Amino acid sequence: MAPRTRSAAFGVLVLLLAAGCITRPIREDVYREGTIEVFLRSDKRWTRILEKEYAHPVTISPVRTSHILSRIDMRMGSKASKKDEQRIPAIPTEMLIPIAEGVSRALAQAGPNQEVVVMAVRRFKRFHVFERKYLTSFVAYARDDRLYIHLARSEWEVPQRRQEKMPEPRIGEHPMNFRLYSGTAMTLVDAQSVAVEWRDPIFARPTRTQILPSGEVRRKTILMESPPEEWSADDEPKVDALPENLSPQQLRALADLEDQRQQGRVTEAEYREQRREILETR
Repeated sequence: MAPRTRSAAFGVLVLLLAAGCITRPIREDVYREGTIEVFLRSDKRWTRILEKEYAHPVTISPVRTSHILSRIDMRMGSKASKKDEQRIPAIPTEMLIPIAEGVSRALAQAGPNQEVVVMAVRRFKRFHVFERKYLTSFVAYARDDRLYIHLARSEWEVPQRRQEKMPEPRIGEHPMNFRLYSGTAMTLVDAQSVAVEWRDPIFARPTRTQILPSGEVRRKTILMESPPEEWSADDEPKVDALPENLSPQQLRALADLEDQRQQGRVTEAEYREQRREILETR
């Protein structure tokens, strides 16, 4: 073999070996609602999917997921803040419900080597002419009965050059300077990641947000030094036990009504009245 041919063959071999060491992301779309997309991502090296040993699939209802996300607060910068400074939500309140829906679906479909990726873009028009885009993105996965959330960006203004190709979040990457606050049933993994005891009863009801009948989501004001909310099952309004021999239609209607109650879409009086009407329907 001529020296030039040998050199070319060696170069091709080096490229092939290098390609074998490159990790490529494999994407599986799960949910899209407007400018919000949620997908599953695994990593492939050569012909092998890298093992991550997540506890997937896992079922966490959209309602509980929204309660979890609503309790993650943050502040910009790394220095100590004033005592009376208001915390800001890590997840934009107006996007909370569709993001929670997407995350819930993705966790239920994910395999043990797939993580959940959220990319949510909020559009804002200035003077009704110039449109700006703000990206919130994070990675989520379940392991050891905990839900891990790694927030990469929150309301990050997207530069014009990045409008078409948004940067995906990666665990361990910190492109923004902010710090999360952990609350009840949450533990900081690092400054921008939390591990959530998602089965804790505090996530059974909204403590930071309220959904109005119009569908608008409102958030309570939380100060930097506010104590964490505590809740137990004794705080839940008491409801009479269900009678036996209910039809499947009644059971579904009761489940839907309970979801509306947990989301704050109906008052307690409306809940009891509608529940009574469902039980009386034969």
